[in-house]
Amino acid sequence: MMNFKKKLIKMKNFLHILIVIFLINGCNNKSTKNDTSEEEINNKMIYNVYKSDSVIIDVENNDFNFFILLTIGDFKHKYDLTKLNIPTKTPDDIQWANNEYACMMVWWSQSLSRHIFIPTKRTNELIYLDKDIEETDSINNNVVYVDTVFDSYDTVIFTVENLLTRKTKSLTILINEQNWVYPFYDEILLTRNKLTIIAGNEKKTIDITEIYNDL
Repeated sequence: MMNFKKKLIKMKNFLHILIVIFLINGCNNKSTKNDTSEEEINNKMIYNVYKSDSVIIDVENNDFNFFILLTIGDFKHKYDLTKLNIPTKTPDDIQWANNEYACMMVWWSQSLSRHIFIPTKRTNELIYLDKDIEETDSINNNVVYVDTVFDSYDTVIFTVENLLTRKTKSLTILINEQNWVYPFYDEILLTRNKLTIIAGNEKKTIDITEIYNDL
């Protein structure tokens, strides 16, 4: 009978030790999670995608509803991409940034690909172009996108737009057996003053200096 009681006491002591070990491990795991660079609470995760001396851009993923958290000096703003009707597919990469904007792809799928331009200057606004952007110029803040496709006329319109003036210039390319696959061109050459598009046996160049008017 005494041996049974001793075994029972030893078993209780062993259980107490196991409980203490589990509690300690639980506390350690919680502490480690709080020390990570990402914040995750109730399906909400916040992670940094860009940081400079004065600009910080974070992305908040709240159960796959995405927000852009922008800090410029002491200025803070939160952009709700869902309310802005901007399609998102885990946006997490800044393609380029300058003193005016940071370019981020938010959706990628050929003609459905979409970008946003997040202000890095306090007086600028967030820009979303509901077009498939094919080329960007981070130095001059120009973008080229597939504007309109006319299947019945076998033509496609490409447009170059300046993000600061919001002025545009367009050119039309024929769709034929040599460039009938989307996005209907072989090469885009974009400089500060000219846009050239090569498509099949066709090459077109336009002057774009007028899109800088009012700068």
